[in-house]
Amino acid sequence: MLFVIVMEALSREFRVGLPWELLYANDLVVIVETEDDLIKRLNEWKDSVENKGMRVNTNKIKVMITGNGRR
Repeated sequence: MLFVIVMEALSREFRVGLPWELLYANDLVVIVETEDDLIKRLNEWKDSVENKGMRVNTNKIKVMITGNGRR
């Protein structure tokens, strides 16, 4: 519970907001339109969290793609 409280406080300044970024315990869900946007948002999260003294394990990242890629 303490981790969740700390993450909520630390991430307020760089979150785009719901429903595009969802925090649950020590997991993060990022919803974006393109792979480039995903890489950008994940790097922003990683840099921001690490600047606050925490560590991000990028080896655990999972990606789910939905839709047909057309607009």
